[in-house]
Amino acid sequence: MNKRLTIPISGIAILLFAFFAWGVTQHATWISDIDRTGIAWIRGDFTPGKTAFLTGITLLAQPATGVTLTALFVVWAVITKRLRMGAFVGFSVVAGAGLMWIIKNIVQRPRPTANRLIAEHGYSFPSGHSINAMAFYGALLVLIWLYARKQWVKRVATIVLVAVIILIPISRVYLGVHYPSDVLAGLLLGLATMLTAATIILPKKA
Repeated sequence: MNKRLTIPISGIAILLFAFFAWGVTQHATWISDIDRTGIAWIRGDFTPGKTAFLTGITLLAQPATGVTLTALFVVWAVITKRLRMGAFVGFSVVAGAGLMWIIKNIVQRPRPTANRLIAEHGYSFPSGHSINAMAFYGALLVLIWLYARKQWVKRVATIVLVAVIILIPISRVYLGVHYPSDVLAGLLLGLATMLTAATIILPKKA
């Protein structure tokens, strides 16, 4: 990984995340504006097809899904002797989950209560699904760009994985279990965690 890119980007992501966390704890007006606008845009039109689709999308970052996919990837990495890859993905996901748990219990933001479409428990900020989306699927995208040899593989992977990373946070707001500021902050924290793992573990470039 090019540390000239990963370190500044992860630093900016951490600063932006901290700004969101401060805004949430201080009940800032701009946080309310983001949430109100985002909810109006994402939850403006409920349809059975959209609900079924986004309910399926949200399952891609469920804790059980994340644990299973990460474990399978790490096992594959060990068997194929790609230990750096396994360590990178494992560290990214585990660190993201640990930070999520700590911050959720510090901030203790209640979840939205209006018109929930699925049951969910625990605190709202930051979105664990959004962290998982970036920490796992984002890590896969980094590995594909580093190691895939064929350009079409990189292009297809980018389209699919970026779509998943975007749709998972949208699904959490649509289903009524997170505010838009929760999922934006989650993406930022997941990005910072994933890039920090890449900087530490993956082969370095000047």
